[in-house]
Amino acid sequence: MSQLKLSEMAETHQKNISKYEQDMVVHSAIALKKIVDALEATTDYLLDGENGDSIKDTALLKQFKELYGLKEDEKRPLVMVIENDLLAAKTRKNYAA
Repeated sequence: MSQLKLSEMAETHQKNISKYEQDMVVHSAIALKKIVDALEATTDYLLDGENGDSIKDTALLKQFKELYGLKEDEKRPLVMVIENDLLAAKTRKNYAA
């Protein structure tokens, strides 16, 4: 993505994006939030780079956040479905190998 495109999406000036990339200035929390939103990333990912513990699939992360916000009795059946589907996927993968 070009600096110009990111600057438009993050509602900031292209020169600011350049300065952030070159570590010439430290962005404000507000600017960081706008950049993260524009990139559909997390602040952890943007600040730390490749982090094996981060969920980079923003759509999946959004769904997990929604799941996290549910009451335990609402959450448990959904977690069980996920666990069962993961087990089935692992089983298929092992048989395919």
